[in-house]
Amino acid sequence: MASFAGHILIRGKIECLTGLHIGSGNETSEIGGVDSFVLRDPRTGYPYIPGSSLKGRMRVLLEYAKEVVGINKKRDGGPHHCLTAEEQAKCAVCRVFGTPADETRTCGPTRLLVRDAYPDEQTVSEWAAVESDLLYTEVKAENLLDRLTSVANPRFIERVLKGSMFDLNMVYGVYAVDEQDDRKFLENVVLALRLLEDSNLGGSGSRGYGQVRLHMAPPVCLSCDDYRTGKAATQRPPASPQRTECTIPVAHFAVPLDQEPLKSWKARLEQGAQA
Repeated sequence: MASFAGHILIRGKIECLTGLHIGSGNETSEIGGVDSFVLRDPRTGYPYIPGSSLKGRMRVLLEYAKEVVGINKKRDGGPHHCLTAEEQAKCAVCRVFGTPADETRTCGPTRLLVRDAYPDEQTVSEWAAVESDLLYTEVKAENLLDRLTSVANPRFIERVLKGSMFDLNMVYGVYAVDEQDDRKFLENVVLALRLLEDSNLGGSGSRGYGQVRLHMAPPVCLSCDDYRTGKAATQRPPASPQRTECTIPVAHFAVPLDQEPLKSWKARLEQGAQA
């Protein structure tokens, strides 16, 4: 019988080392106007990083690292998914990041939940003091040059400002659904985050956009019993951690499996797998 052991809360800050562009899909052709806008929270007007963009980028990087790009039913460049239940159970990509909605999933719930990343209070204060033509952002002009005529075709791209920080919040679920130990698959989340720092987030990474640095806070583990007794409500940290908490470089971030409370979760996992 399948069972739930607990959640591991992964928190931190995403720092923009260069301008970041995650498009809203609202592009214009107005002369002298911005051609591509960033995505914004409709209530506050603040730019934010969608959880889907962050999770999707992490998944792509992990697919390349695990050498599973192109392994799917269509044998194309779409998302990877294993072709058999046995492969799926052992696959870090399928198990952690999920499978396409139209494919049968046999290894339990998608383990990783990635929340939208909103700017922290200090970033919002810094944005308010910036003089710019746009609210909280900058406009970067780019030119596409015709190689034969030398005629320039200008484009104006909206970018989140360098130095902005967004709150990173992810939840990793630990379940007992088969003989695999979900705790050990967590290292693939850390690997994807490490790869992200030397890649890019958002569009136009090859042109300098979207370089980020991750500042990690200590992980928080909430067991099934914590939720049952109500302790989780008091132990759950704020969604926006203080910058002073986020001092762990992602290269050194880890969740020890041989220490409590994760050590004691092993018995629950073994019981669930045998039931």
